[in-house]
Amino acid sequence: MTFVLGVDGGATKTFAIVADERGHIRGFGQGGPGNHETVGLDSALTEIARACKSALAQSDVTPPVECAVFGLAGADLPTDFDLLSTSLQKLGFSRKLYVENDAVIALRAGLKRGWGVGVVCGTGFNACGIGPDGTKLRFPGLGWISGDWGGGVDIAREVIRLVCRAWDGRGRPTMLAEKVPAILGFSRIEEMIAHLRQEELAHYPGWFDRRRLFKVVPLVFEAAYNGDEVAQDLLIRLGNEVGLAASAIIRRLGLEGSDVEVILAGGVFKGRGPLLLDAVTLTVHRVAPRAKVVIAKFEPVVGAVLLALESLGIEITDDIYANLEATLPHQLSMNGLSLLETR
Repeated sequence: MTFVLGVDGGATKTFAIVADERGHIRGFGQGGPGNHETVGLDSALTEIARACKSALAQSDVTPPVECAVFGLAGADLPTDFDLLSTSLQKLGFSRKLYVENDAVIALRAGLKRGWGVGVVCGTGFNACGIGPDGTKLRFPGLGWISGDWGGGVDIAREVIRLVCRAWDGRGRPTMLAEKVPAILGFSRIEEMIAHLRQEELAHYPGWFDRRRLFKVVPLVFEAAYNGDEVAQDLLIRLGNEVGLAASAIIRRLGLEGSDVEVILAGGVFKGRGPLLLDAVTLTVHRVAPRAKVVIAKFEPVVGAVLLALESLGIEITDDIYANLEATLPHQLSMNGLSLLETR
């Protein structure tokens, strides 16, 4: 029996699963942040190894497995891939090893065929695509440095900005002005502003405790669903940005006239209500009217497993998809993960 290892390492967590050649998931493991850019290489490798060891132990499979695919946030530039590939090979979990950006495994997790376009919106933001001829495209995904906006960090900061402007009279009233300080543990906006300023000064400009700020993001969806125009406009802006990213990849791959699948992955797309998806679809359909915009059925770590199987020449059949779904750990079910937990 042939076994593969799939890993999804992000800014807040790392997931690993072991599967056999027929798509049965044999083991699942979880670790902390696996992004070397945010926690450092040694810490990221420690958490990745912890997740892999847990998955292998649960599966009763002795390493090395035949192939492993590591989909990692922070695998952006050629220097990242060289560093990560060399470091991960030393862990000895597999005979063959491939490092991919986490956007690539998220795309593969959602595709029903071998080509399409994907946008990841979780902690950060990225987009990628694979053409019918195998051409691959991906944005650098380096945040504002490479022109990105729309990840959880961006949304949280924008919400706080809008709340402050509502408070001081420069912006429109919003129910978020009361809810945001409260969920962050403050009784008044002035108190929130002062604390965030001290937190920023204690580290460096633009730094904030991401895990705490992410609590803000679900409030936007709730407020929008309940008719708050400020929240609705923010989700429409986000949807336009996601759609614009997908449309740029579609154009560059020459897929405007096709029924291209546009896969949306990441915790932000777990928010309540249809408004975000509607806004994405509207923007995409202006460029590619036949495109199919869908939320990824599987979590990105499943995409890593699919890529590992394909790298061994194994065709992904309906039976393999069915086996994956039937043996999926509850931690990876659509109901088992909260907003932003996946990235």
